[in-house]
Amino acid sequence: MVLFFKTKLPGKSILITSSLIVISVLDYSAAIGVTILTLLTFWAQTNKTRSWLGILFILCSLVSLNYFSGKSPLFKLGLSYYGLQNIGVLLLCIRKAPTDFNLSELFIANALFPKFIAGPILLPKEIKALKIDQEFKEDNFNYGVNRIVFGLFKKLVLADNLSLITETVFNHPESEFKAVAVILASLLFTFEMYLDFSAYTDIVLGIARLFNIKLKENFNLPLRSKTVSEYWRKTHISLIDWFTQNFFYYITFKWREHPIKSTLIGISVTFILSGIWHGAQIGFLIWGILNAIYIIVEFFGKRSKIQLPSLISWPMVIIFISLANLFFKSWYWANAMAFLSALITPESWAFEWDTHVWAILGNGWYLEQQFQLMLIGILFISFFLLEKRLEKLAKSSNISIAFISILGFLIFLVGNFNDGAEFIYMQF
Repeated sequence: MVLFFKTKLPGKSILITSSLIVISVLDYSAAIGVTILTLLTFWAQTNKTRSWLGILFILCSLVSLNYFSGKSPLFKLGLSYYGLQNIGVLLLCIRKAPTDFNLSELFIANALFPKFIAGPILLPKEIKALKIDQEFKEDNFNYGVNRIVFGLFKKLVLADNLSLITETVFNHPESEFKAVAVILASLLFTFEMYLDFSAYTDIVLGIARLFNIKLKENFNLPLRSKTVSEYWRKTHISLIDWFTQNFFYYITFKWREHPIKSTLIGISVTFILSGIWHGAQIGFLIWGILNAIYIIVEFFGKRSKIQLPSLISWPMVIIFISLANLFFKSWYWANAMAFLSALITPESWAFEWDTHVWAILGNGWYLEQQFQLMLIGILFISFFLLEKRLEKLAKSSNISIAFISILGFLIFLVGNFNDGAEFIYMQF
């Protein structure tokens, strides 16, 4: 930061160089990969033929590294995210006119070290909107600190402690869990996935803001949604925006003479491709198909002017999303079937809370585990009751001593530093 604000060197050069150094430390092949794809996109954006060749090369890279190389370092370090960004630039060239992104704009969008590993994914117009300002601004610094602390709190205190609970079920599909344990694990994983990925986004946006860079938001309180479509407008916004802009809108415009048919095809393509993008496992495809079905049913419900009251619609959204996430988390068909079997087997509904639920989810039911579950439960419930207020404080340009102190205290007191999982969306 000192180099960025206190020297006369160009800000873009400092950010690009430092980003490539950080990426090289993580894995030098990832630095080579992002450099090659950035240069390729810069070369290919000048005409349609080159753009098609560029897209073909990027798709081949994504498919081979995702499906056939066991998640190589290249893939785990951002390829799936900046790969989509580059495809978006080249699709714009094909559909409209050759683009004029300069090399520094593409390097900033692809390699900027806070967002490199897991986004957010930027659309071409958002890449153009990135501005580099080397004047130190206290408002942006305060905002950045607030967001980073808030992200660390969500990750270390909430998401990682929830993962200890959900992993006891999802890491052992061969065990004969009771239905209630599977249901609770699926519901908690939905909250865990949101907390984990939104925590990463908070940290990324906070670090970027320290350098006066405003990246797009990736979440907007999605777990308060009353419909599945609202949920997907508010979660992983950058990925859904990318698929919507490049496929859904294109399909519905292309077949605008058949609005219902084009909408159904657009929804299906958007979510099936989103599922495939996550990986080769069948669970991701089923996850995409289920979400497409939800939104299609909702589409016809809106046409029939069917509207459920909030007291019913909100829990239904959480249940449906959690069912899809059960497949997402299970990865493989056999795993998913083992968990579904627990839900449909009558004997699985005969259980004792202490031995079949709390002892499983709490990794035992001794006094220590009871206290830990109770503490995480209190923090978890308190967070969601206060989430809107906490979000407001995290996005403030003024530092609140109470906000920073309380979250910092909880991070060091309850934060899961030893057994915490890597960010979920670093796996894709």
